[in-house]
Amino acid sequence: MKNNRNSWLLLLLLGLAGCSSSKVVPYESKWNAPFSYVDEVKPDRQDQRSRLQYGIINDDQYLYITLKARDPQTVQQIITNGLRLSFSPAGKRGGATSLLFPVVTRDDKKALRRMDVDLPNSLGMARMLEAFNKEAIWKDQRGERFINLVNGSTGIRSHIALADGELTEQISIPFAMLGFNPQQVASLDMGIKVEGTSSQGGGISPRVSIGMGGMGMGGMGMGGGGVGVGVGGGGRNNPNDRAVDIRLQVRLARSDFGG
Repeated sequence: MKNNRNSWLLLLLLGLAGCSSSKVVPYESKWNAPFSYVDEVKPDRQDQRSRLQYGIINDDQYLYITLKARDPQTVQQIITNGLRLSFSPAGKRGGATSLLFPVVTRDDKKALRRMDVDLPNSLGMARMLEAFNKEAIWKDQRGERFINLVNGSTGIRSHIALADGELTEQISIPFAMLGFNPQQVASLDMGIKVEGTSSQGGGISPRVSIGMGGMGMGGMGMGGGGVGVGVGGGGRNNPNDRAVDIRLQVRLARSDFGG
């Protein structure tokens, strides 16, 4: 009886540990060579829970981030909720800046619910991704506001693509928008989390399944990603849950020619 009680206690502790906030993972950013661009960022790490891959480089003006996901449930979460990336100098309490991208509206979710179960050549999904690439939500000390990704007025660039069953997000953010000089800050606390995730799940959420097919995006360079969309039960109670909730401490790279 005592052994059974100890076993249940151990299982309870393991469960609580799994539900607690994710641990901080150290990450070494790499220096962005001259004339390189965010396309050159290759994800070199993977979150074991969500299987989201990530890679980060920087120079003296920009932070470049690439995120990739092939796990169907992780792709589903991102497409139907969006990702919030938060940033603050390491050890700073409160006042973090953040970027929400893609911005998934209620109308977007309604559209996902109306889509058929199997749409390998979904024009609707192609248009939705195109719309996603036009705007994001930026949060800083002045509050939250929409930013235009088309005219580049803020210097922030963000793009989402879906091809061959793989979702890719590419993001570049000026350090000026983050509010600090990388020459004066050695490390950056960074969070990557699906928007709106909480311990209270349930209800109906769009379900996205990724298949093979010929979805073309024309000049946006996307192709080959078939998309099927249906509706299913959402929530954190799903036994196959792979919620994206990553916390990094990013050590910023320095130029070899230094300053």
